Amino acid sequence: MPLSSVDEAFAELLRRIELNPSRVTLASQRYNAVKATVEGALLGKTVRQVGSFQRQTKIRPADLGDRLDVDALVSFGGFSQYSSPYATDGVTPAKALEIVRRALSSNQIYRVMPQEQDHPVVRLEYADQMAIELIPAYEDHTGQHPRPPGVPGCYIIGASPASWCPADYDYDALVISKLNAASKNKLVPAIKLVKAYFRNAGVPLKSFHTEVLVANIVPTTIADWESHRYSYGYPHLLANFLSQASKMVTTAVMLQGSYSTPVNSGLSQVTLASIGTFLTARAEVAWRLCKDTFATSALAGWRDFLGEPFPA
Repeated sequence: MPLSSVDEAFAELLRRIELNPSRVTLASQRYNAVKATVEGALLGKTVRQVGSFQRQTKIRPADLGDRLDVDALVSFGGFSQYSSPYATDGVTPAKALEIVRRALSSNQIYRVMPQEQDHPVVRLEYADQMAIELIPAYEDHTGQHPRPPGVPGCYIIGASPASWCPADYDYDALVISKLNAASKNKLVPAIKLVKAYFRNAGVPLKSFHTEVLVANIVPTTIADWESHRYSYGYPHLLANFLSQASKMVTTAVMLQGSYSTPVNSGLSQVTLASIGTFLTARAEVAWRLCKDTFATSALAGWRDFLGEPFPA
């Protein structure tokens, strides 16, 4: 069916980058099986889903195939103080990883991948390009990351085989959800749109870095435009995001109130500055496309700008 407007084309793009429902169902079944195995082998420990699945911000692979990664947290319970660096009875991230690996090895159907240095997760891979990554964690009860009653607490996860760092998975997901509701449910689609664009354009920002940038820009933009009763759509949100992100990308960012480590994708200042320059230039192109009143040329322009799977 031919698309009569740019807004319809963007709606179709968002539909195309949604996950395959049957794969989501299979991922859920496999996650539940892994959860049962780990919790059965490690009494008192709990497994819960985190990451972009938890925040509902994951998109389909670039080839629209069925590759799918699921992040899950293995909570070892709460702790109230860190061990001395010289203590022999403390649990390092490396020790926690080995405990999880042994738990999974109790079920021989799982293919546990070799441990990568400085990547403190246990990765399971399936023959059909699905994977589950398990992240050992503790609930932080030290008082270093205080929260009022009713607000999710902070975790610590491995920053390296020997050191822990804060990770505010549940709080970050709550913030994204609340900002999405306050933004007329446009924040999550905007995150997916930007992820798809960055992937096609070769912008090397990590997934969560992208999400934080969008969450720090788009809700404020929507609130301002709504207060002035501006007419806008996803093309305008994308153009404005690129313009604003070009000024923010050179510094590490975080969600307001989060204890998660600020993110910069591990890139050098030179690389981040280069990305900022690129985003500035692309924002100018996007704004010109927003002003194109001829549907045919505008659709062709956006198709060239966004690439696959934007509809032809």
